[in-house]
Amino acid sequence: MSIPLRSRKFLLSLLAALLVVPSFFSAEPSSQLAIIHVTLIDATGRAPQPDQTILIEAGRIAAIGSAAKIKVPKTARTIDASGKFLLPGFWDMHVHLAGINADPSWSKQVLLPLLLANGITGVRDMGGDLDALLSWQRDTESGKLLGPHIVASGPFLAASGRKTPEQYPVANAAEARAAVDELKKRGANFIKIISMPSRDAFFAVADESRKQNIPFAGHLPFEIGAKEASDAGMRSIEHLLYSAFSLSFSSKEAELRPRLVLAEKSGDSAAWEEIAHEADSTYSTEKADALFQTLKKNGTRVTPTLASLDITSHPENWKTDDPLLDFVPPPLAKEWRNSFNDVQMKQRAAWLARQASNDWKLTGELHRAGVPLLVGSDSLDPFVFPGDSFHHELTELVRARFTPMEALQAATRGAAQFLGREKELGTVETGHAADLVLLSANPVENIANTRQVWAVIRGGSYYDRAALDALLARAKEAAAAVPEEKP
Repeated sequence: MSIPLRSRKFLLSLLAALLVVPSFFSAEPSSQLAIIHVTLIDATGRAPQPDQTILIEAGRIAAIGSAAKIKVPKTARTIDASGKFLLPGFWDMHVHLAGINADPSWSKQVLLPLLLANGITGVRDMGGDLDALLSWQRDTESGKLLGPHIVASGPFLAASGRKTPEQYPVANAAEARAAVDELKKRGANFIKIISMPSRDAFFAVADESRKQNIPFAGHLPFEIGAKEASDAGMRSIEHLLYSAFSLSFSSKEAELRPRLVLAEKSGDSAAWEEIAHEADSTYSTEKADALFQTLKKNGTRVTPTLASLDITSHPENWKTDDPLLDFVPPPLAKEWRNSFNDVQMKQRAAWLARQASNDWKLTGELHRAGVPLLVGSDSLDPFVFPGDSFHHELTELVRARFTPMEALQAATRGAAQFLGREKELGTVETGHAADLVLLSANPVENIANTRQVWAVIRGGSYYDRAALDALLARAKEAAAAVPEEKP
């Protein structure tokens, strides 16, 4: 079978890119690395600590303290980080690296370096090609591939549609159980739900996940309230609007929920909007207080994904010449640009904008009640750029009344705690893995300063600004090499 000329050019250019990739793509951890004169923001809750020395050995943090307390070995590579701020590496807890709009044929070479260059050293993939994701996971953990840690669900469970690498449709409770069993055997780290055909199917997933000892998370099916999902063991609830979260706070939930299920099945967006407004206007403080206690008791997290909603609902802010489009393959960038003139896209954006304000209100209330929230970008929706949208999400959390320090902790320590990895990741402490980010401006003073990445340390290997810029250049080249038709 012949290969189209444009596809051959893509394959050749991609091969050439891989052959000339600089050595830092698979760099071994420096045996000893010392970061000196840095302000440490360790994410434990302590205030920023100025003029600190952090000694790293064999990929782990060996010592932390003032210059007077830490003796830097003469053999160590020493980085003078005066005026810089050291934090744990960030975790984006809602991405799609190998599905939806991301194709594994290019996303490995584009998205992994893009995320790392933005200071993101860990991600939770919420629906994609499991074989590709597990392969990348193995290679990033072994050091063969440079990229963030990956926690992956594989295909998400859905109530309808065809089976694809990113989607696993189930028609009933028996199929739902079988899907959980199959994905666990294939190596999925957790189960992701996007919709369910029935309440029975949802509780079958919950029961089988418990039996298989695998977490499950995702959207709230419209048939299920947040309290019963939390009590069933759902580890995290993704989104607020898309999960109809406000229904769970409404004094009219019992009346509104069946109406919403019917509106969804019939595709009646006008009814959907009317029900959403009724839910918002019948908010019950008593129900809210009880739900907050349930979520905290059960350890159920919520991932608001505010940035994605903010970006998607305001196409007037999109830019057809946005420099970040250089990291989007031409076919996908073309789709995004064409959406400016898409009437349905504009109507959906207007609908989202009308619904969105309640998400910020609920996010603030969840946070004030002490419900732990996760930081997730839902990147690669139109103009929701990987990496950049994570930093946007942090600003949206601060807009929802987080302090900058609280937002930083949610993106570091909170993620590690949720994943059960707080003894090795998420804070800057002796013995922890050296996954760190150096910023050139103080994010506690202004959360937007998380974008000022000066260097990244991944597994003890140090990548300065020049190395990160080289990563970004390779990512742009790989994106640009994607042909209009799939190779």
